Amino acid sequence: MINNLKFLFKKGKKKSKEYFLIKKLDDVIGEFKIIFDVGAFKGNFVDEILKFNKSATVHCFEPYIESYDFLHSRFHENKNIFINNFAVSDYFGKIFLNVNNFLETNSLLESQKVDISIDDLTETKNKQIVSVFTLNDYCLEKKIDLIDLVKIDTQGNTFQVLIGLSEMLKAKKVKYLYLEAEFVEIYKNEKLFAEIDMLMNSFNYQIIDFYNLNYINNYNLAWCDVLYGIKSGHNV
Repeated sequence: MINNLKFLFKKGKKKSKEYFLIKKLDDVIGEFKIIFDVGAFKGNFVDEILKFNKSATVHCFEPYIESYDFLHSRFHENKNIFINNFAVSDYFGKIFLNVNNFLETNSLLESQKVDISIDDLTETKNKQIVSVFTLNDYCLEKKIDLIDLVKIDTQGNTFQVLIGLSEMLKAKKVKYLYLEAEFVEIYKNEKLFAEIDMLMNSFNYQIIDFYNLNYINNYNLAWCDVLYGIKSGHNV
């Protein structure tokens, strides 16, 4: 278990997106056995986790084929990293993935114009047909009955991913969730933070902290990352 984080970041270097999450979970992250990275992109989250816990098993989910290929080349020698080339939602099937100018904004949902500062990033340039699974089914198939941490970064599709994980959440088989939530509709028909929070409360999970607050028009909160944990008294 590591209690000193300073060695990870050189003086003057900007802290990574995951830094504050890992700092918050520093006292328990060394004990984590199974972690899900939903929307793994190029594996930066995995890389940060492994600096703290090299023995953790990480299941990555990335639908965009070029990002999947990058993940495979980056982690294929690590037998504890499982890389899945499909999208995660609340159903099983096929769908078009919207591939955007800024690849980190790729989404199963169509983009819509919000603000000049981000509209060019989320503009769709082409589409790929991808497979879609639910995490409930994945856990059944892989015989996974406890997840220490689920990270969800799916560009407007967080609510659907949670619905597809509902059986595990109802049974309190997920200890922590670190998810992205929007406060403005960047993607068409997406569920915003209020609905996501109500859903998490219905599963008896509570907010632990907020991270990476992002604004449009200099003052409107647009999206952030939220850490959830099981409410006291509801652990199984």
